Amino acid sequence: MCRYLFPVLLLVLSLPATAECRDRDAIAAGEEKARSYFQKAEVFHPGRVLKVHHPSRHKEVAAYVQTGDKRYSIFTLVDENCRARFIKRTRQGD
Repeated sequence: MCRYLFPVLLLVLSLPATAECRDRDAIAAGEEKARSYFQKAEVFHPGRVLKVHHPSRHKEVAAYVQTGDKRYSIFTLVDENCRARFIKRTRQGD
């Protein structure tokens, strides 16, 4: 029994471990990226993770920011290192 368990254990331990960005960190990265597109912007609603792409484990995050009287939804794709990449922007209330 031990003879068969050892090669399997070696295989599992040799696989590279992938880091994953936690949801809170992904939302913070998405909100920071959204605010960076405006001179003065504030978050008017907490962001949320919309989906997790498999197998890359990238998270699609929606951030909701307001500048003046205009409100925007900014969608980003956050990788496993919590780096956000812009996907699209929509304006609310139009």
